[in-house]
Amino acid sequence: MYRQVGATSFLSLRTVKLFGLTSLLLCFLPLASVAQSNRDRQVEQHFLAAKEAAKAGNYERAADEYQAALKLAPTVPELYNDLGLVYYLSGKNTQAINAFEQAVKLKPDLLGANLFLGMAYLRTNQYEKSLAPLRKAISLDPKMRQAYLNLSVSYSELGKYEDALRVLQQAAKLFPNDVEVLYSLGKLYTRLMTDTFKKMALVSPDSYRYHQLLGESYEVRNEMPAASAEYKKALERNPNAPVLHYSLGNAFWKEGQFAEAEAEFKKELQVSPENDLATWKLGNIYLDQRQYAKALVFLQEAVQQKPDLAQAYRDLGRVYMQTNDYPRAVLYLKKVIQLSPDEPSAHYLLAQTYRKLGKNEEVKTEMELFAKLKKAQNERAMPPDITGLESNDELKGSLPENLPATGNGSVSPRPSPAN
Repeated sequence: MYRQVGATSFLSLRTVKLFGLTSLLLCFLPLASVAQSNRDRQVEQHFLAAKEAAKAGNYERAADEYQAALKLAPTVPELYNDLGLVYYLSGKNTQAINAFEQAVKLKPDLLGANLFLGMAYLRTNQYEKSLAPLRKAISLDPKMRQAYLNLSVSYSELGKYEDALRVLQQAAKLFPNDVEVLYSLGKLYTRLMTDTFKKMALVSPDSYRYHQLLGESYEVRNEMPAASAEYKKALERNPNAPVLHYSLGNAFWKEGQFAEAEAEFKKELQVSPENDLATWKLGNIYLDQRQYAKALVFLQEAVQQKPDLAQAYRDLGRVYMQTNDYPRAVLYLKKVIQLSPDEPSAHYLLAQTYRKLGKNEEVKTEMELFAKLKKAQNERAMPPDITGLESNDELKGSLPENLPATGNGSVSPRPSPAN
């Protein structure tokens, strides 16, 4: 069975400190200023001894002290909560569940007991039982992050992926920058995608869509001949399907087979005239061939179709660099930076343009920005295939190592293809 985070529940030291081992101290300290019964003093002594033992990591002694306190005060839910937490931390899950169940029985709205009861059920693979206490914890504190994470795990283990997705989407709204939430949500999306594609393979394994999917899978692994073969099969089954000619052309484009790519991009525009990526890449091919007039036609059309297509603005800037219209090149390269402020390559190209204009201070500034952004880009580089089957066409790939400066300070006409 798919396991989103294995059998491990989400737990942090902050959670432990928040919900256990200190919860009773406030219950007993006020009694120090009034006449205490002998029983109350003994309960407090056992509690403080348990707290110190737990702090030192001596959970066995802490459990003994809590048990002794409970013999004297068997109706105090917080004592059961702290006892359950000691058992939870020491891996005694059955004892922890019994203690948390008793705490919840005595005080149904005890947040910590509900949270850890659900987590203990999850840890012992009792997923159905974990649902109610985890949902209760969320109702008691709608911002209880651990409850969302663990509830999503239980739903996933039960095969209730839509419920798990709902919980994680709610958590993502509350904690938009939480890496655990984002990781869990991403894993669940991957699971749903995988299941959907498996069903697709069973339902229609020879459909054009399935061959298209196989082509995308090969393409993301950079197996372009295999990708091209699958795209061709898809086109045999549906020659007028949008995107297919573009996908085949893109596979050719990435391999440097520009004549074949050009033909496919033109076919794509016959099927889908609005395909801005096909339009841009035709302009990119003509730029590579130094057919600048033709390149301008398609690149200008691409930015008309999609005004935020930074790649097309970049290539427009390169066209004007190559045709020595440096002021206009600056305008287009600045547009790239406006659209993609974290992209290094535009700063490099802009520095080359400023060099031609004799603006040495601007050259220095742009090269410093390029170096800074390039370093940051390398540091945050994603693992291979992290986007699964998605094939994107961002600016990455057109960096300075692919744009060597010539003796006169210009750049080579075409960067390596973007992914």
